[in-house]
Amino acid sequence: GSFFFLAELIIDLELEPDGPIKDYCGTCTACMDACPTEAIPQPFVVDGSKCISYFTIELKEEIPAEVKGKFENWIFGCDICQDVCPWNRFAKPHHEKKFAPHSDLEKMKPADWREITEDVFKKLFERSAVKRTQLKGLQRNIAFQ
Repeated sequence: GSFFFLAELIIDLELEPDGPIKDYCGTCTACMDACPTEAIPQPFVVDGSKCISYFTIELKEEIPAEVKGKFENWIFGCDICQDVCPWNRFAKPHHEKKFAPHSDLEKMKPADWREITEDVFKKLFERSAVKRTQLKGLQRNIAFQ
């Protein structure tokens, strides 16, 4: 499937590159069909400037009004294309404790999200990539829903 972590190593060793990844998609268009912002216009092409992950993580300005109502409650990132990929049904969940969400996240109710404070944000996302968007960005994303 398509679930994996991207990483980069900066080393001074000569390494043989991996071969190209095999195309298992065939005629499947599930990810293109499911993307609510049409960020996947054709096979193997993602228009990052239309992706919910871009809007909720990388974009520092206001989210464009034309995508209002298309986020389906995503407030940080998006996995819609991943979730509909038929190959991902074979994915095995990781068991890395360092990647587990803070236990208090499951207790959060909609009102808690709307009223989140800097202290709560820091506690919940101490070891999380969610810090990239900062509290201000997360509040913007919540309000955009």
